Amino acid sequence: MKGGVSMPTLVSRFQRSLTQLNRLFVSEIVDRLDSQVTGTQMYMLHYINQSERCRLTELAEKLDVKPSAVTVMIDRLVKSDYVVRTHDKDDRRVILVELTPTGKDILEKAQALREQIVGAYIDKMDPGDARIATDVLEKMVLIAQENSKCHGRHGR
Repeated sequence: MKGGVSMPTLVSRFQRSLTQLNRLFVSEIVDRLDSQVTGTQMYMLHYINQSERCRLTELAEKLDVKPSAVTVMIDRLVKSDYVVRTHDKDDRRVILVELTPTGKDILEKAQALREQIVGAYIDKMDPGDARIATDVLEKMVLIAQENSKCHGRHGR
């Protein structure tokens, strides 16, 4: 116990709050987008965009689902013209996915909406509290990144 606060309670409150906040943001973004994209699909598009091109097996690992589930989700994204499948030049058995211009466009729209939504909520906060919350989250990200490096997980 630190400072009289029960740490498991603080940890669970923190985790629950972060999870709920992210779900609320994603839900609001998806609701405002005039498309049929889901929160999970948006996450996939974001991950694919960061990777520029990634393997289906990599996506399955990242989402912690079976490759067959990723195949179904990718089929929907292909049908919506958000991603395209290609074969690896070195190993034709490996299937890669990358964003189409339409996929990049929907991701840009989602990012702009995220900025608006988060900005509107931050504007409702006391400026000092908003700065403290941001500083704390940035510190936690740095700690998590450092911890990830120490354990050999360099963003796969």
